[in-house]
Amino acid sequence: MSSVLTATDDIVVVNDETLQTLKKMAAAAPLKRSRLCLHRTSYDPIQEMVIAFARDSYVRVHQHRNKSESFHVLVGSLEVIFFDDEGRETRRIRLGAPETGLPCLYRLSCDAWHTVLVESEFAIIHETTNGPFIPSEAEFADWAPDGSDPSASMAFLEHLRAGKSVTDHHHETIGQFLKPAEAPKVPSVVDGSKSQKKSPTLTTIICNYNHGRYLSRAIEAMVTQTRPADEFIIVDDGSTDDSLSVIRSWTNRYPSIRFIQNERNLGFHASFQRAITTATSDFIYSGAADDRILPGFFEGAMQLAEKNPTTGIISGQYISVDPSGQRLSTSKLSAVHEAVFLEPKYFLRDILNVEPPTHSLSGSTIFRRQPLLDVGGCRVELSSWGDTFAIQALGLKYGFCYWPHPAMEWTILPGSLSQATRSDPIKAMRIVERATELMRSEAFRDLFPADYIDRWARGFQQSIAHEQLNLAIEGNQAFQSCRRSVAETASLPMRLLLNSLGFGMRALYFVTFRVMRFVVSSQISKQYRADSR
Repeated sequence: MSSVLTATDDIVVVNDETLQTLKKMAAAAPLKRSRLCLHRTSYDPIQEMVIAFARDSYVRVHQHRNKSESFHVLVGSLEVIFFDDEGRETRRIRLGAPETGLPCLYRLSCDAWHTVLVESEFAIIHETTNGPFIPSEAEFADWAPDGSDPSASMAFLEHLRAGKSVTDHHHETIGQFLKPAEAPKVPSVVDGSKSQKKSPTLTTIICNYNHGRYLSRAIEAMVTQTRPADEFIIVDDGSTDDSLSVIRSWTNRYPSIRFIQNERNLGFHASFQRAITTATSDFIYSGAADDRILPGFFEGAMQLAEKNPTTGIISGQYISVDPSGQRLSTSKLSAVHEAVFLEPKYFLRDILNVEPPTHSLSGSTIFRRQPLLDVGGCRVELSSWGDTFAIQALGLKYGFCYWPHPAMEWTILPGSLSQATRSDPIKAMRIVERATELMRSEAFRDLFPADYIDRWARGFQQSIAHEQLNLAIEGNQAFQSCRRSVAETASLPMRLLLNSLGFGMRALYFVTFRVMRFVVSSQISKQYRADSR
């Protein structure tokens, strides 16, 4: 069950049924809290939420720079606890619903470390803060648990419930709440500076060329994510339709969106490279203008990124739809069914050696930005397979995270880059040749095992041959069906002619199949002999 609801009506009413629903969601949620967002998107200037906390909910100690927040309690009671930079408690404010007799509202207008300690079985607040909501702007205390270890979080809460400060002797007791690897370092310079553990940041990119009819759908899906991007870049690649007016309508509503306009059409790879070289976040996601990111993906993926900081990529599932939005298929991993981080050797064993050679989750993949730049981005010489090569290289070097839920809708459009490659077997064969050369190059030979390269190339080439043969077979089947239908009412000479044509077509396709199999085998053998010298 999701722990986040978003109001979509122009007039929103919160009643007892709403509060009871939030309680149930909080009880079932891993973090023991839920919220109803009354604002439309994370980019709205006012962020307004109804948040429900179960008693064991741990709110990570944090502070907001250049922001204010206020909330009043609707249900139950809680304490807001404040700390100094060293983790010493400085103040507690008890708040409760009006019937408790406690103060029911508070406002914070300074940068102060704070957390919430729930006293009742559930507490529900109505919180308001200034937007936009950019996750990276929140700073988390490195002397308090990060929430990844439930036992450490519960120990921290019980310590606060006992009325104790985080530490009376900070450097002696702080370690009890942290994993050994997270123990804070003592600053080497006495100037008040402190080490802060930053959450990973995310840049989202849309590269558009003449997809104005789909563009608003793609942008809206980005800005309404429950965990919004820290940076949003739109690149228009010299569009001649109404794309510019669509983009401007969104940048007028959300000035934080960065708009890059190419004076002429440079192609996807040049536009994407321009965007990632100017991006500033740790991770990037590139969504096509005709596709749609699905709710919850950024939140789930970035939670995995925070727990697994060495990962190179995070992939989800994706749904293929036709231009009308009709679902065609779902692409996912066949051997992995849960959220997981795979080290490079297991990425090779459980993903690359299991999935078909043409399998790719590139449309639903978030990349760590600097490693992506290090491998050359989405290489133009690999055309539509450039992002998949980057996925394999980064997974084999840094490891791979999998989010086992639908992350995006991929619209299958005739004439797109991927469809153009699939319909051109010669172009596809050249991509295989260039990819194998790159895998065997000095820069990548330590990542790609030689036996994997040979197996991948052979499998990919055979897939190309079979795909083209399937198209031919479908054409032959259509011809044979038409031939039989006409022959039922045709004269004897015409039936003999049609039967002769049918036999000839079957023979032609049989010969074509044998020739293509021979060509594929010859190319692989030739490539293998050349590499063995």
